[in-house]
Amino acid sequence: MPNTPRTAPSTGEPMSRRRGAELEDAILVAAREELAELGYAKSTMAGIANRAGTSKPVLYRRWSSLPELLLDTLRSRFANVPVPDTGDLRDDVLGLLRQAQANLGDTRRDTVSGLIADTVHDPRLAQRLRDLIADSTLSDAMSTVLERAAERGQIPPGPWPRRVITLPISLLRDDFVVFGILPSDADLAAVTDEVFLPLLGYASPSSVVRNGDRPSSEHRE
Repeated sequence: MPNTPRTAPSTGEPMSRRRGAELEDAILVAAREELAELGYAKSTMAGIANRAGTSKPVLYRRWSSLPELLLDTLRSRFANVPVPDTGDLRDDVLGLLRQAQANLGDTRRDTVSGLIADTVHDPRLAQRLRDLIADSTLSDAMSTVLERAAERGQIPPGPWPRRVITLPISLLRDDFVVFGILPSDADLAAVTDEVFLPLLGYASPSSVVRNGDRPSSEHRE
């Protein structure tokens, strides 16, 4: 009987055909499945390797520990964030926050709390977690949103301090990490309307006076 190639349970792809980025992607998918089903405390390298249709040594060649792998699993959720471009700052900010909200909603809170607990005895992991929390992906996207709004005349031009750029994202993240709360759409709107936009000096499209639109004094009554 001919040999049948072994396949990865998560992807159905033959193990022998996956290399490099393709194999790494399959492992990250398997890790997400492991986390979703078992939680942080019960996830194992052996379980992830089995789901990915590979072996533990393959995983350890890429990640020195399970927390390192699970940290990269979280990071992959926030990679390549599309930048909203609706023509209005408020809508763009809400669009970006909703993307972050959806990504956090797909993440078990015990994953984050488990990683935080593991950093106590692992300074290298602690630094990597800090880097993830300060990840530039979302802040770069928000910077682009603000630059476009400034070009439209909706806010004064930058530069803006990093703490200002990341403010709404940080509030969303902290509610999730510290309190285990995933903010609602109403919460996102409140942070945007009551905190972020006033801080930026936002003018809505209807209030932006363009060149030539202001009536001259001789036509005023």
